[in-house]
Amino acid sequence: MATEPAERRKEYLKRKKAGLCPRCGGKVKKSSKFKMCDDCREYFRSYNSEISESQNEAKRDRYALRKEKSCCPRCGIKMNKKSKNIICEKCLKKQYKYNTGKKR
Repeated sequence: MATEPAERRKEYLKRKKAGLCPRCGGKVKKSSKFKMCDDCREYFRSYNSEISESQNEAKRDRYALRKEKSCCPRCGIKMNKKSKNIICEKCLKKQYKYNTGKKR
């Protein structure tokens, strides 16, 4: 396998044009709508799900820790004791702007 990015790109395009899997060079089923072979697709699916799960777990832990310390769970700033909201005003405004900007 080529080590330089330009060489890898050339090899990728050559394999793709030949109807092969760009990653491993294996055959791709003609009826498949995907560019990669089934083995490479399965590899990436499992890899991405592992990464996503570890990231989600870290986010859940951070959220719980911030909430326990009476901080905003999103940005981490210290909340007032009088505040009845879990999320700070800045994050609430940002979330409101995001939600109202969407078409329903």
